Amino acid sequence: MITERVDDIPLLVTELEKSNLSDLLNQFFPDHGNWLGLSSGKVTVGFLTYILSCSDHRVSHVETWASERLNTLRVCLDRANLSSKDFTDDKLGSLLDRYSDDNKWADFEHTHNQSLISIHNLKLSDEAIRLDAMITQSHRQEAGDFKYGHSKQHRADLPQLKTMVATLDPLAMPLYSITVGGNIADDVLYLPVIDELIEQMELSEQLFVGDSKMGSIGIRGKIHKKENYYLVPLSKKQCSEKELTKYLLEKPAELVRLITTDKDGVEETKALAFEQIEQVKNEELGICWKERRLIVYSPTYAKQQRIGLEKRIDKGLAALGLILKSKQGRKQPKTLLDLEQGVKNILKQYRVGSFIEVETREIITTKRVRKHLDRPEEDRISSKFILEFKVNDKAKEEKMAQLGWRAYACNAPMNELSTRDAILCYRNEYKIEHKFNELLNKITALMPVFLQKEQRIKALIRLLLLALKYVSVIEYQVRNKLKATKQIVKELYAGNPGRATNKPTTNMLLRAFKNITLVIVPIENKKFVKISDFKPIQLKILELLNISPEIYSRFNQLSFSNIDFSET
Repeated sequence: MITERVDDIPLLVTELEKSNLSDLLNQFFPDHGNWLGLSSGKVTVGFLTYILSCSDHRVSHVETWASERLNTLRVCLDRANLSSKDFTDDKLGSLLDRYSDDNKWADFEHTHNQSLISIHNLKLSDEAIRLDAMITQSHRQEAGDFKYGHSKQHRADLPQLKTMVATLDPLAMPLYSITVGGNIADDVLYLPVIDELIEQMELSEQLFVGDSKMGSIGIRGKIHKKENYYLVPLSKKQCSEKELTKYLLEKPAELVRLITTDKDGVEETKALAFEQIEQVKNEELGICWKERRLIVYSPTYAKQQRIGLEKRIDKGLAALGLILKSKQGRKQPKTLLDLEQGVKNILKQYRVGSFIEVETREIITTKRVRKHLDRPEEDRISSKFILEFKVNDKAKEEKMAQLGWRAYACNAPMNELSTRDAILCYRNEYKIEHKFNELLNKITALMPVFLQKEQRIKALIRLLLLALKYVSVIEYQVRNKLKATKQIVKELYAGNPGRATNKPTTNMLLRAFKNITLVIVPIENKKFVKISDFKPIQLKILELLNISPEIYSRFNQLSFSNIDFSET
């Protein structure tokens, strides 16, 4: 008797092939004449299925996984003579070498994007494209594109790759990416990705959203020149504190309010905002345009900043109070210049120079010392340092009034993106960070990196982002259907089957298919097949994804008898 774990494999293969993934891969990356067995497109579909089903990217484990599910994979991938040797680490490594070709992958990805967008009826002009960079670190020597750089993972001792990713709202679906050396600044990576998307997808009046590093006048100017839109927060270099103060002085009496209601029906203000129009100029491109400046106040952000400022002031006062206190190991100032330099260092360290007033003095005294034995009579000069400091309450209050406010730049017309919609749009920036977390730590679990060859690691990142497209699509389909039909689903939370949700994650949906088993019993040169019975939640998920239960029940059609076998 043979028992196989079917689990979510039929669902994943069906979802992957909705966009003709294997055919597209075969079209852009055709097999060499010496390639034997399952086509490379089908092998890749099997590999992606393994990644999503097991949350593991290790190529060395796929062959064993396939050997334990041969009958399942033969049916799902439509290859009767499929064997585990179709998924050896050598074959998968060879595929990664193919997918490391930048130009071919870009052509494939744009064609595949168009297929997904068409299938799911996505309108790019109605949604924002978000850009951000992620890093991939590895325990290895610095070489090639693995370079030391600013580490978002707080491991400056590890070399890294950097990947700039563009994702599409509301799915947070990865559209395009480039991977470069880990020492390259984010600023220079935005435009290559944006230019590629505009050219290949023929985008116009498309909204691009990024962080403050995308807010340089050069990037904003080039996006505007290509007749597309941007929404970015401005750094202090792009909008100084002096400019922000000027905007706040011109603040209108009536502000745009973003209000949410909690489960008890209590309203809470999430943001306040107003707008100013600014004339901006890009001398390099020789263009001028009117730009909307959104001045936004966040109570939560203001609270965090106030707490931070109070802590810095307290730490600064405490440090100033210790300068002249003698303690073992603490260097004491010997001159007034030493004292003044120490004060400057503390004010700079805690960034409180504008809020603490400091006065330093030196008192010099002369004392006459009488003659004693061989010591002659003399005048001894001694000095005493005085350090007085206090908080400048006026400056502190002025600063407190500015906290929580931030300037954003946008060139989209008001009738296409209102102030309120712009605030809501930027507040969804967390979605791309969640996607990075899924790639690095959760669904595709890139970290730690086990591959050694750099080009294969880059290709693997591309494949994992491709896998995450389907994670986004599955989630999008189910949530949209639940919202449209005003339904909820249960039995998805481990340990709490009665808990309901209308926003299930892809992980939750796939987990519901665990332990679906295929039993094959050979009797007198015949095979009798039985697959586990469906649970109601499994049928419901298939319905929400517009997938027929036939993808599972067809296994029973392989049977040569109506005898009903239990799993035991």
